[in-house]
Amino acid sequence: MKEFDLLDPSHIIFVLICIAIIIFLPRLFVGKSDVSKKILISAIIGLMLINHGMDFYKEGYLNNDWKLGLPLHLCDFSSASIILYLMTKKREFFLFAFFAGFSGAGMAILTPDSTYAFPDIHYVRHMIGHAMILLGVTYAMIVDGQRPYIKDVHRVLFVLSIFLVVIYIINHLLGPPANYWYVAEKPPGLNVTSLMRDEPYHMVDIYLLAVLVCYLIYLPYFIQDKVKQK
Repeated sequence: MKEFDLLDPSHIIFVLICIAIIIFLPRLFVGKSDVSKKILISAIIGLMLINHGMDFYKEGYLNNDWKLGLPLHLCDFSSASIILYLMTKKREFFLFAFFAGFSGAGMAILTPDSTYAFPDIHYVRHMIGHAMILLGVTYAMIVDGQRPYIKDVHRVLFVLSIFLVVIYIINHLLGPPANYWYVAEKPPGLNVTSLMRDEPYHMVDIYLLAVLVCYLIYLPYFIQDKVKQK
């Protein structure tokens, strides 16, 4: 099996396919019947749950350490949040999935934590699982008309900060090799944390980057609102 390379053509093509699905698939369901929408929602939720199951199997069983397979990564939180939104339509779940999803799952698609490249099954399920998080978010935006406001950025950052403290404590209690939210050490491979300071100071850099990214994600809405006010 070929080792993963960030610039491999197969990865670039897979990323482009994921982006196209995330952006354009929900548009096909605007104005469609409730049955059609429920089928899409069921498919999104089903694929996310399959990804979680395979992730636990890979980390907890194949790697023989249950500490690595718990659903405690940021993308697990995003996945749970968008599933809860799709089932309840509560806006609070959408907001968390919007900011945490675009920042976390978006980065996971661009720079996957994968040893091998396509067509390795764990690479494929990683890409599809994270793409489904963002597909759920764009479905909420395009079909349901959901969107964030500036106050929501502050609220989500506050919640994320609380979760970060809780995850830090959980990592400490579990002990190595648990590294949820990468608070213990940087994620492996070539990614944005490669440019950051060594542990434990990398978490300061990651936190500052997360704050910046959340505001950048909201920036298009900020510009849109300013233009409409003129």
